[in-house]
Amino acid sequence: MQNKSTPDYWFEKAHQCFRRSRTESNVRDALEALGDAFTVKAVELDIKLQKLANGNYTASSVARA
Repeated sequence: MQNKSTPDYWFEKAHQCFRRSRTESNVRDALEALGDAFTVKAVELDIKLQKLANGNYTASSVARA
């Protein structure tokens, strides 16, 4: 089982949603939206990890609503 804190985990979940959206027509839109959300999460996490690795990541002090 992959670690949920890795971009690969979220990319795989997105891929699963996109695959299923091709066969599950009654929930296609929901699966595609979920796949898009997982892809965004994976990219954001990947960027944060790259910044940490480069030593130039600072946590945002702005709270999200």
